[in-house]
Amino acid sequence: MKIGILSSYFFQEVKELHGKDRTIFGGGERYLYELCRFLQSEGHHVTVYQPISTPKDIDPKTVPAQIRKEYKGISIVCLPGCNDWTKMGTNPELNQFFNEAANYYDAAIYFTTFLAYPHAVKRSISICHGIYWDHPYSSYALASDEGKQEYLRQHLYGFEAPAVCVAVDSNVKRVIQAIKPGVESNIRVIPNFVDCEKFKPVKKTWEGIKVLYPRRLSILRGQNEFIRATQVHPEYQYLAVGQAANEDTEKKAADWAKALPHLKFIHKEMNGMEEVYQQSDIAVVPTKACEGLSLSLLEAMACGLPVITTSVGGIGDAIIDGYNALIFDPANDSLADYIHCLAQNEQSRKVMGQRNREIAKYFDIKTWRAKWKQIIDSF
Repeated sequence: MKIGILSSYFFQEVKELHGKDRTIFGGGERYLYELCRFLQSEGHHVTVYQPISTPKDIDPKTVPAQIRKEYKGISIVCLPGCNDWTKMGTNPELNQFFNEAANYYDAAIYFTTFLAYPHAVKRSISICHGIYWDHPYSSYALASDEGKQEYLRQHLYGFEAPAVCVAVDSNVKRVIQAIKPGVESNIRVIPNFVDCEKFKPVKKTWEGIKVLYPRRLSILRGQNEFIRATQVHPEYQYLAVGQAANEDTEKKAADWAKALPHLKFIHKEMNGMEEVYQQSDIAVVPTKACEGLSLSLLEAMACGLPVITTSVGGIGDAIIDGYNALIFDPANDSLADYIHCLAQNEQSRKVMGQRNREIAKYFDIKTWRAKWKQIIDSF
């Protein structure tokens, strides 16, 4: 088939407008890449559409309607004229443009559910990467009572209007069922994945304790909790591997860490991340909100690492507190205390790491591909 995918992001900057191509690699970007590669391996032709911002110093009249890019064999169409988001976090103009293009495709995929509003074409799939309005600064939380009703009306549309909605964790289905009973019947849970052949344990060859934060640099991903922990227990080595929304923030973080010999901020492309996990003792995934079943969590587990995380979103699909991980509450607990507890207990780290490796096998990417194949074949 010919399949069109509408995404809200991939390229943050493109050479034609910003002087260079830039992508912030996180779970969403990895998922999109793996989905496209899987569809291509099945013989389908895939094209990704996404909005792109235009620098203020560029005359809009000189900007093309479409900018065609390619990333490792994946065709991506950037749309400079479709970056107008509403207060509710939807983009009707982008939706309309894509739906017109979808006439030329056999199936359409809305990479996030809110992109399906206000109209989803008949032969379509939407994807929910986790409940994304569960924090006090979201558009939903800040809206009036009437605004909350309108927000849910627009966003629930993306769960019920497409032919099927794929959710990356079971929490999505439970939340939607509680809000609007009946809609959950349209949701198929395909848990997130990890390549267990690539992400696997190796023998430790270093001294001391290395603590890894394999996350995008953002408040909701727990960057501040991680930074505070590094200050409380400087006797351990800390590594943050992830990008920020802009390069200035990344540079400031790197410059700040230069004065702290026990802390490093680095960036790693998708290929090579397994080495970072394999050279660590403890992984922390201190998410505060907007989380599905974290890919970085599964990757750490597959590499045999003990994990410190939270009970947010879909994380509970793979974690049992005290069995294969420690769960802390960012609002009431200190991440530093949990890190110190694991760092001082080698046996707990070993046992949790072994259990994590076994659990991760149930989320192997082969299973994920097989479940996606069932849905795609039904089209």
